[in-house]
Parts: sequence; C-alpha cells; structure tokens
Amino acid sequence: MSDNPNSDGGAKFSPVKGGKDSTGKVSIASVEPGSSDLRVEAQFNPKELEISRSVPWQKHDASNKSNSKSSEEKGIHLEFTGAEGRSISLELLFDNYESESGGRKVELKKNVETLEKLASVRVAGSKKDDERRPHRCVVTWGSALENFRCVIESLSTKYTMFAADGTPQRATCVVKLKEADVVSMAKKK
Repeated sequence: MSDNPNSDGGAKFSPVKGGKDSTGKVSIASVEPGSSDLRVEAQFNPKELEISRSVPWQKHDASNKSNSKSSEEKGIHLEFTGAEGRSISLELLFDNYESESGGRKVELKKNVETLEKLASVRVAGSKKDDERRPHRCVVTWGSALENFRCVIESLSTKYTMFAADGTPQRATCVVKLKEADVVSMAKKK
C-alpha cells in the first residue's frame, strides 16, 4: 500500500495550496447562531464536483387520452409539481500520515467529528423546534460554490489507514448535501 494519498495518480484528489489564501479549499460550515466554530476545510480538494437538480414531474390524472378529439389533449400529459433544490456530493480525504505544507498534521479525528456534528441533531430533547434538527450549512469552494446553503443529506466515512496502535491515519468522507435556504422541523400529525 502506498503512503501517498494521490497514489491513484491524482484521479480523485488534488492538493490544496496552504498559506494565508484559503479560498481554494472546500469548506463546510454551520450557519446556525452560536455555531461558528463548526467548520471543516478540505486537506485535498476533490478532482470533480457534480451538481444535480431534480425537476419533479407527475403523470396527469387524465393522461393518455387517445380518444380525445383535440390534438393538444392527446398523448402523455405531465404536470410540474414544484421546484427542487440542487444536490451535490463531495468526497473529502483527510490524511494524518502525510503532512500538509509547513509540516502541520491534519486533525483527522476533529474533522470527522465536526462533520458528524453538522449532520446530527443540534440539541436533542430541546423544546425549541429549531434545535431538534441538524445544522443548516454553507459550502464554499472558489467560484464553483460561492455560497451554497444546504443541509447534509448523508455522510459516510471510510477509514483506510491505521497506525500500529489502531489510531485512524487516513479517512475518506463522502458528504451528500441538499440545497436549502430555509429549514424547519416536521410537524407531528
């Protein structure tokens, strides 16, 4: 096994330049009041960014009117049912083994824990509806994602390298995000 995070020839990740200018790094942060410390910056930017949008259409009740006299009413009839937000998926690599520029080690455990907090209920058992849901976030990545307001739809973490004592040294986190300008708790029926 190669110790180089880009051992696949850089096919998945590209190094992020360090220094004072961090605008080239993917970052995910909470926009909730009092949660400004919940922020994760990529160590290596993903090579690709896929942004998708679903356009919801539904079959009309009176579709497939083959016996209709009007040519406009014949055939398949679809109804637009409402706007959907965009979705993105990011694959983030955190590598405790390889040093970033300047010799600083990446805090793999802290980054994974922060992503978990962003995807978890803010204050379980709170009487306030707004606190019984996960964080609303903002993702930035240069000009591709300048201010993508969203929620984490799913998060999976795969640990791929360990120290002799079993401490994780490398992890890949796949974060799926759904665009959201306003979020709320579902009302009980």
